[in-house]
Amino acid sequence: MKKNLIYLVILISPIIFSGCLRTYFPVGMESGSLPMIFDSNDSTKQKSKFYNADLTITQGEYADESLQMLRGGYTVVDTREHINFNTTVYGYTGIYHVAGLSKYNGPKSVVGLGGEFRFNFNFKISSLKIGLGFAGGGAGEFGGYYYFRKKAAREGIIHSDQGLFYFTFSVFPVLAYEFSDSSTLSAQINVGTPGFLSPNIVFNSGDYIYWASWIPDKNSALGNRLIFGFMMNINKF
Repeated sequence: MKKNLIYLVILISPIIFSGCLRTYFPVGMESGSLPMIFDSNDSTKQKSKFYNADLTITQGEYADESLQMLRGGYTVVDTREHINFNTTVYGYTGIYHVAGLSKYNGPKSVVGLGGEFRFNFNFKISSLKIGLGFAGGGAGEFGGYYYFRKKAAREGIIHSDQGLFYFTFSVFPVLAYEFSDSSTLSAQINVGTPGFLSPNIVFNSGDYIYWASWIPDKNSALGNRLIFGFMMNINKF
């Protein structure tokens, strides 16, 4: 009986301990979703083109870990009466700080390239737009953080389910209010990836767009995740 019990412990131990391993995902999954952008005037059929950039400061998946990431890209916006389209290609770079894994503690560099397509259906009540949108895309990520995930997973120290490439998908309700022909304030909450939950506030003022996203945390004034973004219309250039 004792011998059988020893065999049972040996058999189930790998299962028990593998379930305790940390799981690391691509850094791009840790940031927030890009917001849906509207042109202030939806009567024109001209597509607007924007340069965009945003800075993400977020806590990592585990204690004492963190991420600082800068993302830049190019977005085409097609705003119509009841449907809107955004197409973005982007690149990002940053530093993920690993902690609690003595062999791999410290900053890990990240570089990534990707693209995303967003669209939403909406109806308009006076100056207020109410709609529902969907976003999907994919990206590839490499650098020191990718090699950390690959090597540590091979050694059995962590789990790392995604490889070099990953895909994103989210759904979001959106509200947009037009103060004037050149000013719009909108709010949306993306549920999905990246970020799992991404509440965005977006202010469109002429050729410039400012947006922010914040996930609160009682232990940090910056919150769990903070993002500031900026976009500039380049149609005139």
